[in-house]
Amino acid sequence: MFNKDIVGEAMQKYSEALMNALQENDAKEAAKAMQNAQLEICNAIEAEFEQYQGIGDMEVLQQRGLRKLTSEENGWYQKFISAVKGGAKQEITNLTSAMPVTIIDRVITDMQKAHPLLAEIDIQNAGGAQKIVMNGIQMASKLGGWNVIGSAIATQIAGSIKMADVTTSKYTAYFLIPKDFVKFNFTFAPMWVDQYIRIVLAESCAFGLEDAYVNGDGDKMPIGMIMDISTSNNGVYSAKDAVAITNFDEDYANVIATLAVDGNGDDRDFDEVLLVVNPQDYIKKIRRIQHTIVYGTGVVDMINNTYPTRVVKSSKMAAGKAAVGIAKNYFAGINGGASGIVEYDDSAQFLDDIRVYTTRLYGHGQPVDNTSFVYLDISGVEAPALPVKVKGTVKTKEQA
Repeated sequence: MFNKDIVGEAMQKYSEALMNALQENDAKEAAKAMQNAQLEICNAIEAEFEQYQGIGDMEVLQQRGLRKLTSEENGWYQKFISAVKGGAKQEITNLTSAMPVTIIDRVITDMQKAHPLLAEIDIQNAGGAQKIVMNGIQMASKLGGWNVIGSAIATQIAGSIKMADVTTSKYTAYFLIPKDFVKFNFTFAPMWVDQYIRIVLAESCAFGLEDAYVNGDGDKMPIGMIMDISTSNNGVYSAKDAVAITNFDEDYANVIATLAVDGNGDDRDFDEVLLVVNPQDYIKKIRRIQHTIVYGTGVVDMINNTYPTRVVKSSKMAAGKAAVGIAKNYFAGINGGASGIVEYDDSAQFLDDIRVYTTRLYGHGQPVDNTSFVYLDISGVEAPALPVKVKGTVKTKEQA
């Protein structure tokens, strides 16, 4: 697919510069790296436009990553294009209608397709709601019981429901529009702008969300899966003590067993766990453990042999560390309703022919209880050595 190719190439090309800038806490260099990546994506889309502008076959265009817009989306993009063409900050300021919620829905879908960790988490679009039920799955077992009908049951049910405020954290996503990018003057113009905005917003949001869902301390951001949600200090949380394991056999099984008891002390069942690891650890350790050669048996996945496990890589996970848990028990909600107003931003400007725009998404994320995820120290795990079968007698140098 076109989207995947250009996004992957552009983000990979500038990811090292971006990560270095973030590690150095250099906001200006980080912004430049993101700008360069976005411009590369923009140029690729313009090249596609030049090649396909005469084609009106919707099926062909959809194969290139475009999609048929709803009437609301088409109307919003027409207004946005007109405002950008106007060039004045006031034109964007006058665009007071929020980005349609269906665009945010598609951004979430695009984001999950490109980022395995986000695909495992059930990210909900709150659609303008301020609060949504956070623990619907876990709550199901509490919604019945043998007792006399009365207020006590209602009280018990009400006490089991956890609501999440999806307005507590604000994420600002930036996207850059070259001044001549909206030169398209044919029927499908909004579709090409939609493609660009969805790609850029998906990558921009994924970059911030993945970090927050793993490491977020709750300070104006989600609470990460490695955090101890019982340690709130004025809304700021501390990471759990990492449980050191030296193997994915008995040590790993003991860790998984702790997940089978929920935060209320009740037993719970799950068919699979999610293991989040750093890409380097995946190459050095995890993949080799999952492809262990056992003489007489063949290749054995030692991790899944212990318990069904879906492994995902995330550069946001520290090297030597990992998180294992029940994926559906990480709640994530994004409010793209009234918050999706696009604004002109001239505070981060590096090139004269580029205009910077922002849109704000509100949301929240956190484990549904403190026993849904375990923070691991896997630095002591050794990759398996390949077994060697020796035929005949081997003599040492002294024996020879």
